[in-house]
Amino acid sequence: MASTTVNFNLKTAGYVNYANQTLTFRLLTAGAEASTGDETYLVLPGIVTATSTANGDGSVTLFRNGKSAIDSVYEVILPNREKIQFIIPSGTSTAELSNLLVNSQPSGSNTQQSSVYDAAIQRANHTGDLTLDSLPNGSITGTLAVANGGTNASSASAARTSLGAQEQKDVLDDLGALSAPASDGQFIVATGAGAFQYETAATARTSLGLGTIATQASNSVDIDGGAIDGAVIGANAAAAGTFAALTSTSINVSDGNITNAGDINCDSISADAAATGLNIIFDGTDTGDNKITLTDNLASALDITESTNSYLKFTTTNSGEKIVFGKDLDISGDHDFIIGTGTGTKIGTATGQKIGFFNATPVVQQSGTGEGTGFTAGSGTTARDDSTFTGNVGSTAYRVNDIVKALKNLGILAQ
Repeated sequence: MASTTVNFNLKTAGYVNYANQTLTFRLLTAGAEASTGDETYLVLPGIVTATSTANGDGSVTLFRNGKSAIDSVYEVILPNREKIQFIIPSGTSTAELSNLLVNSQPSGSNTQQSSVYDAAIQRANHTGDLTLDSLPNGSITGTLAVANGGTNASSASAARTSLGAQEQKDVLDDLGALSAPASDGQFIVATGAGAFQYETAATARTSLGLGTIATQASNSVDIDGGAIDGAVIGANAAAAGTFAALTSTSINVSDGNITNAGDINCDSISADAAATGLNIIFDGTDTGDNKITLTDNLASALDITESTNSYLKFTTTNSGEKIVFGKDLDISGDHDFIIGTGTGTKIGTATGQKIGFFNATPVVQQSGTGEGTGFTAGSGTTARDDSTFTGNVGSTAYRVNDIVKALKNLGILAQ
């Protein structure tokens, strides 16, 4: 077996001999060496130690591959645990350790080292690519950066945070039980506790409780029932609408028109603007179309008022129908009272009712006789009971008795 004596001299940083210091030499890989003939040796990796003397000198005999032309790779461990690798060149019988450490570093194809040693060198120097299955049994301490394929963390939660990953829990486990979808447009819907399944759009709408409105176009929506609360219809773009019935607490048509209405049932109608007022137009073109219909048998079926003042009241009490004027009746201009020719019209229906003409104080029907006050005898022609008078108006002449009769018939004088 080939061997090499390696000598060394140890000194401190102050260049003083370093005595009693042990160096450990480790053969990193096994070596095969032929002895004589076909006989072979297998030298296993191991360690050899040597201790310095008082003057710092020491030596050690190390195995080398003397016949294979393959250099043996060693690692020396210094007293401070620093590790340095070197090789023993083939054919070297004696060498200084200092020379080996400077000039004989492991490299090249003639270095005796295996793939395991290569991986060890890479791990020690943090170079090259490593596979996890090349690592020996044991634990790995520290963290491996994400850029190098690691998680940059030492715990599962920290690794998820570093990788931006979500922890898989029960819901993800349940979703993982789904197979591939059968077709495009399917939805994942929960069907029970811890259960999901794919559903078509129609089935999903049923599961979600959606009706046919979910399939209608936004510009053609047909709502046949239910209620719409808190919505403004036509807020962005007003358009015509058709309603069979409309119930509302208030309605504002923005100065628009309400047309084609059958019956408007309301409590009051008032002017929108006091300056504009209210104009009710009866524009029926046929006789009898325009009318105001009152309720029968009411003492006040219609009362036109201002505050508590009644101006015109319509009474529909059975057998007592009438129109009551609460204020003066002013007939301006040249207009007449047109009286019927049937039964006729009474002005005053009781003798106690008062009437006056031309601003005279109204009085009841006159019934007094024998009034002598205010008589002045004339000096002219004597008047007799058959004397007639025209009053200088027209040609018809009347006796005094005719005048009395007419006044009685008109009710001005009591009969």
